[in-house]
Amino acid sequence: MSVVVFLLVLAAVASLALATLSVAERGMRDVTGRQQYISLASAAVFIDEELDAKRNVLRAMADSLAATGAHDGAGLQRFLAAQTVLGKEFYTAGVAATDGSLLASMGPVKPQAGMNLKGRPYFDQTLATRRSVISAPLNGSISGMPIVVVTQPVFDAQGAMRYVLAASVNLRQPDFLGRLGALKPGPGGYLYIMTSEGVIVEHPDKSRIMQHIDAHGPISEPTRRAMQGFEGWLTGTTTQGVDALFAYHRIASTGWILASVYPMSDAFAPLHAIRSKILLAAVLLAALAGLAGWRVVLHLLQPLERLRRQVHQIRRQRLGIEALQIERRDEIGDLSRDFYSLVAEREIAEAQTRDSERRLKLLTDHVPVVIVYIDREHRYQFINATFEKWFGRSRKESMMQSIRDVLGEEAYQLREAYLQRAFSGEEVEYEFTIDGGGEAGRRAFQTSYVPDVGESGAVEGVYGLIHEITKTKAVHTALQFAAATDTLTGIANRRRFDEQLVQSMQRTRVARAPMALAYLDIDRFKAINDSLGHKTGDEVLKEFAARLVRSVRASDLVARLAGDEFVIIFEGVNGAAEVRQIGAKIIDAIRQPFDLASGPLPVTTSVGIAIFRDGALTPAQLLDLADQALYAAKGQGRDGVALLEAAP
Repeated sequence: MSVVVFLLVLAAVASLALATLSVAERGMRDVTGRQQYISLASAAVFIDEELDAKRNVLRAMADSLAATGAHDGAGLQRFLAAQTVLGKEFYTAGVAATDGSLLASMGPVKPQAGMNLKGRPYFDQTLATRRSVISAPLNGSISGMPIVVVTQPVFDAQGAMRYVLAASVNLRQPDFLGRLGALKPGPGGYLYIMTSEGVIVEHPDKSRIMQHIDAHGPISEPTRRAMQGFEGWLTGTTTQGVDALFAYHRIASTGWILASVYPMSDAFAPLHAIRSKILLAAVLLAALAGLAGWRVVLHLLQPLERLRRQVHQIRRQRLGIEALQIERRDEIGDLSRDFYSLVAEREIAEAQTRDSERRLKLLTDHVPVVIVYIDREHRYQFINATFEKWFGRSRKESMMQSIRDVLGEEAYQLREAYLQRAFSGEEVEYEFTIDGGGEAGRRAFQTSYVPDVGESGAVEGVYGLIHEITKTKAVHTALQFAAATDTLTGIANRRRFDEQLVQSMQRTRVARAPMALAYLDIDRFKAINDSLGHKTGDEVLKEFAARLVRSVRASDLVARLAGDEFVIIFEGVNGAAEVRQIGAKIIDAIRQPFDLASGPLPVTTSVGIAIFRDGALTPAQLLDLADQALYAAKGQGRDGVALLEAAP
């Protein structure tokens, strides 16, 4: 009986304790896994900002290089030497011509003479796209180190690509994305970055950079899923046989995979320590219970014998029925105290879980990103403090409320279609703007919806990550305007003209309404420059452009090609008579003396106009026809208009 009591007590205490810890561990695993994934999402935003910052450095350098007008190797070398920021942000940097020849370089190692970048993917891609490119990881041909190359094209005033700035980042430098180490999960966890093909870009073990992920053993199943496109967190076993929490997130600007590995032994160390203590306590308690049971049996046998004698005496009527009352001791109090110990240990585990949740909340409330979790009924189940700060909605009142109730019907209609796609398992991104009020004006935001896929494969909810892109959009708009504007006159430049001419000719073919292209220059402009100086010449160019803009319709495009050469695109004209009338109006507007700082100056212009109705004429051929008309106007004595009509 004592053995039975021992086994029953041991089984009961151990089962209850292990079941309790199992529930706590499961909840803690979900919280920790989500925490790891949210941390990775924040880190991915940080990495994108770091890479964008490096791109912006090169973009600024490209603008400075285009403005300096340096054309020879010595001038380019002096330019690079003056850019101290390059040495801080990059390992090596260089300027290459569009044929691939390296013209100037800087860095701790020198390139071989006659080095050419032609044929290298990042260089060819830059030439093809005319945009900045971030290369895949590669071994540097100059330094022999694993690097990532960032490029930036350099354009001249006519929009032609003149050079390519190329700068490399040494992947083995400790400061390359070094702040990722601060986000590592636990003492035994770590973060690393690899390409979608599995080549390691960043790793705590720098010797593994540029190696394939399978260089130290077979690829783990979580990593294989990540390379196939999975994003989120899951449990699995590393190639070294360590059970761990894995989390993966893609970096938007490069497509690289940001990963974290958090060993289970670290994540659940407090629970494992408690489990050992509980099992030891259960053994001791069961031993005490067996000893007590043995003593109880002995104690119970004495009253039973006494009861037998009392029953015998009652039968003989020597004792009354009250003699059957037997005093005994109760052990419920001792058992209650033991259960109190178990409950106290469970409270410790719950406190540790609450502490983990507090740290998670502290992290999410201080990142400059709105983080929400939306359930299948489109209700907010989690909202961080940034949501309340940016959108002015009370976090407490918004929890467990639908998006429609919190943000209104119009905002819900904007998000509903994207949410439906996210709940079908698709990762979704979209942008929206809100009126900031006051001096803030309109603010732009980008939202990313990430499905929360459960172990069953069903989408249980959606994570929403919202970051503000107002400044980024403003910079993008300013850059677009600058790229299409002539810096001296403020009118359209050659790049904008080329784009508009193609579109205007296409619309003319569809609408079957004639268009005209005017080609103008300032008569004897070289004499003005030579006699009065370039400063006066610039004043004449600016006033000339202003008069052209005032002389035409708002829908007509006035552009400066180069020097004193200007063009005007007229769409929807009625015919040659109207075009000639427009040309005469421009001639009259220019004839009025220019009021300059040096005094009035008479200026005239010659105008050549080509009329286009339909046909296979190319934009270059139409521009050449207008140029021929301009030469005809010059041949007629200048200060006049000449027309040519394109053959159908």
